[in-house]
Amino acid sequence: MTSRSYKKTLLLALFAVLIVWGIGQWVTLPSSARQTEPKEVGPDALKKARIDDSKRQFRLSERRTNDRASSLPSLLTLYDENQFQAVSDQIVGLSDDKKNAAIHLLHGNALAFLGKPEEAVAAYQQAFRQAEDPQEQAAALANFGLLFSIRGVWREAIHWIEQALVIDRQTGHRQAEAADLALLGTLYYQAGDTAKGSEAHLEALKIAEAISDRRLMARQLASIGNLHYLDHSYDTALDYQQKALKLYRELGSPIGEAVSLTSLSFIHKEKKEFTKALAYQSDALAIHQAGKDRSAQANDLINLALIYQDQGELEKAIGSAEKALKIREEMGDANEMANVEGTIGTIHQSFGNLPQAIQHLEKSKELFQKGGASQKIHIVDQRIQTLRDQTRR
Repeated sequence: MTSRSYKKTLLLALFAVLIVWGIGQWVTLPSSARQTEPKEVGPDALKKARIDDSKRQFRLSERRTNDRASSLPSLLTLYDENQFQAVSDQIVGLSDDKKNAAIHLLHGNALAFLGKPEEAVAAYQQAFRQAEDPQEQAAALANFGLLFSIRGVWREAIHWIEQALVIDRQTGHRQAEAADLALLGTLYYQAGDTAKGSEAHLEALKIAEAISDRRLMARQLASIGNLHYLDHSYDTALDYQQKALKLYRELGSPIGEAVSLTSLSFIHKEKKEFTKALAYQSDALAIHQAGKDRSAQANDLINLALIYQDQGELEKAIGSAEKALKIREEMGDANEMANVEGTIGTIHQSFGNLPQAIQHLEKSKELFQKGGASQKIHIVDQRIQTLRDQTRR
């Protein structure tokens, strides 16, 4: 995998996080290089923070009831405690006359968190049919679209979120309108319309500021910063990401903080400010180490490797990438192992070590074959052939 394609892939992941984380110590840096000492975040806290962030994306009915015969209050308590299976089991046990739109929305969300998207879709469809007010209809449409966005079906997701946005605007539901626009901004970008994505994020930011929704403000600042980064407007991107980082830290959001730290690292890398880039990425790594997020740690280590590559530090670049490879091997993910092997090959290639580059690309090809990634096998084959042609000259 080339460093350019890896950078784009990881930025897509950063956008997704704003809706989707080795080594046992920090990479050695002078203490003055570190921007801040990251707060300790345990694995349980990080897992809970990730679930809570996701729950904020999925909408519920705003209906609440004091009716003692209603099961909604007790079900919401279970949902707040992340007891999704208990929520689903109890709703399944209710008679049909006890299931209203609010119950179906809640059930759909619980099913989504249980990894049952097809059943969640059916629950949202039922919620839409039984909705007693426009807000519940919009919630069902938005959640339906969110499921498609998680699956990477961008245009289908856009279709449903746009319908929710129409209702939320008509009813003057500003917070829901901003949430719709925030998600649409990411979806438009994923679908290839960067300009429309930027416009949606800016509109969402304006509403978030008007209603003082600081969490949504942070997400939009980070998203807009990433768009400016992709447009090579690094100083503007830096300003947005620094504001996002400040808000995430004030909110105590480790996931958001790690996302902005990584984005800041990318920006400083492009500005050739390698000490700052290493410091920000090391801070993100420290958060993921504390939370024992192995996948994120591997990504952080690859980012560090690419910074070392641009800095001209071959041994440090290879060392960091090999630590990422070890994590992926322990996780048993053939395609991710292949990506790392490809990155190691790219690093060797950038230093003129063509035989080593070919060797790692061959390993990457074997792993992609094992993982069934046929399209990527063809790309790696082309790279190997190009390097072999170069060695014969």
